[in-house]
Amino acid sequence: MPFIECHIKAGLTQARRTQLIRDIIQVTHDSIGSDPKIINVILHEHPAENISISSRINGEDFKKKSAA
Repeated sequence: MPFIECHIKAGLTQARRTQLIRDIIQVTHDSIGSDPKIINVILHEHPAENISISSRINGEDFKKKSAA
């Protein structure tokens, strides 16, 4: 029973979230053959300011503190 969690930036419409979940179910089914009825998907939406990707925060590079 696949259980898939996706953490995404908030802001997608309900229609787009629904399509994303359907696409994830389809890709999972196609990839590993699981019956779609047993594939579970949860979307967690986060404000952009709470997300860091590749050490970038709000599009800015991480700034190291100077050694004291």
